[in-house]
Amino acid sequence: MEEINELQFKELLASTEISEHNDLLINFESVTNVNLNKVTLSNKFKNCKLTGKRVDFMNLSLEENSELTHFFSFDNCEFENDVYFKDCFVQEIKFSNISKPIKNLHLAPKKLGYFTFECSESLEREILNEINITIHNCEIVKFLDFLHLKSTGNLLISRCKINRVKIHDSKFKRIDIDHCNFVSDFQFTLNSVEDSYFKHNEFNKTNFSLTDFGIDAEFSFNDFSGTALFEKLKNENRTRVKFKSCNFMKYTYFNKSTLYDLYIDTSKFQEFTSFQELELNSIFLDRTIFEKSAFFDDIEIFKFSKCNKRTLRNIKQQLLRADNKIDYDNFRAHELNSYKEELKKNIKSKPKANRKKLRRDLTILRVNSFFSNNGTDWVKAIKRTLFVAILFYSIFYGIHNSEREIDLLNTSAYSEYFIGLFRYFLLTDFHNPLVNSREYLTSVWEWIPFIFGKIFIGIGIYEILVSFRKFRK
Repeated sequence: MEEINELQFKELLASTEISEHNDLLINFESVTNVNLNKVTLSNKFKNCKLTGKRVDFMNLSLEENSELTHFFSFDNCEFENDVYFKDCFVQEIKFSNISKPIKNLHLAPKKLGYFTFECSESLEREILNEINITIHNCEIVKFLDFLHLKSTGNLLISRCKINRVKIHDSKFKRIDIDHCNFVSDFQFTLNSVEDSYFKHNEFNKTNFSLTDFGIDAEFSFNDFSGTALFEKLKNENRTRVKFKSCNFMKYTYFNKSTLYDLYIDTSKFQEFTSFQELELNSIFLDRTIFEKSAFFDDIEIFKFSKCNKRTLRNIKQQLLRADNKIDYDNFRAHELNSYKEELKKNIKSKPKANRKKLRRDLTILRVNSFFSNNGTDWVKAIKRTLFVAILFYSIFYGIHNSEREIDLLNTSAYSEYFIGLFRYFLLTDFHNPLVNSREYLTSVWEWIPFIFGKIFIGIGIYEILVSFRKFRK
C-alpha cells in the first residue's frame, strides 16, 4: 500500500488523467481543506485508508443555482480521521462494501444528489463501526441510503430536505432526526437502535417495520401525510414507543408489533388505524382523536393494571365502533377494575370527596369482580355462586341445629342437608328448607344468613346469565 500525504492527495483529486485510486494510505498531517473547484468531476477510491487529521470537502464560492457535478466513491475503504462535506454542491457520494471501521462522517452540503452508505452484507463476522454520522442543513435531491451499517455511534439528521430515505438492516446507538422534510418515502426497516428521537418532521410515506427501537423511541410534533407502517416492531422486554402531538393523515398500522409500552398523547389519526394482534405490557392513550375507526382486534395487554381508565375507555369505544363485542366486553371488565382501584385511592386521598357514594360504588365493583370478573367468566360465576350458597346455607344449618346432636355417620343427616340445600336455591321461597311443611323461620339468627345467602345467590345467578350472554348483542 503506497503512502501519500495531503498535498499528494489534492494532486490526485485534481488530475485529469486518473480518476480511480487504489491501495493508498493517505495520511493527513494537518487539517485539510479540499476546494471542489480544483477537483475533477469524478474520483473513485478503492481499498484505501485515510488517517490523521480532518479533511473538509468544500466550496464557498458556489451559488444557489450551481449544478450538481462532482462524484465521490469509496469502495472498501477505511477512515481513521473525520471526513466533512460542507457548503458545496455534489452529485453523488457513495460508500460501498465497507468492511473496515470508520470514525466520523459529517454531511452539510448545500445540495446533494445521491448519498449511499452500504456495508458488506456477506462478512464472516460483523464489523462494528464507531462511526458518528451527521447530516445537517442540506437538500438531498434523489436519495439517502444506509444499508447493513452496524455502528456503535450516533446518526443525526437535522434541518434537511430529502426526497427519499432508506435505512435498512443497520444499527446505531442513538438516532436524532429533527426539523426535516422527507418529500417522497422514508424507509426505516429491520434496524436496531438503543434510543431514537424524531421531532418536528414532515413525512410522506413511512415504513418503520421490523425495527428494534431498543429502550426509547419518541415521535414528537411530526406530520405523516402518507401511509405510516409500524408493523412487527420487536422488543417486548424494554421498548417504550411514544407519540406526542403527531398528525397521521393516511392509514396507520401497528399490526403484529411486540413492545413493552406504547404511549400516544395529543395526536390525531385522520384515516383508519390498526392495532391488530399488537402485544405489549401496557398502553397509554389519551387526548387522541380517531376520525375513522381504529381496530384493536386481538390486541394483547399483559399488565392491565398499568393502564389507566381513560386508555381502556378509549380502546373500548373504538371496539364498540368496530362492532367487536368480544374484545369490548373484556376491555369493559378491565376498565371497571381500573375504576375500582381509582376509587380506593380517592377514598383514602381525597377528604372532601363524597366517600359514602364512593364506597357504595366500590362495593358494587368488588361484588361484580368477585363473582365473574365483571361478567366475563361464567365458570368463575358458577363456582362463586355455589361457594356462597353452601357457605351461608351451612351457617344457617348450623344455627338451626345448634341444640340438636347430628350423627355424621348417619346418611339421613346428609340427605336432610342436601335436600335443604336444593330448596335453598329457590330464591322466592322463604320457608324453612329443612322441613316439609311450609313453615317460616322463628329465630332472628337464622334469618340473617338465610336472607344474605339468598341475596348473594341471586347476584350470582345474574352474573352467570350475564357471562353467558356476553357474545350476544
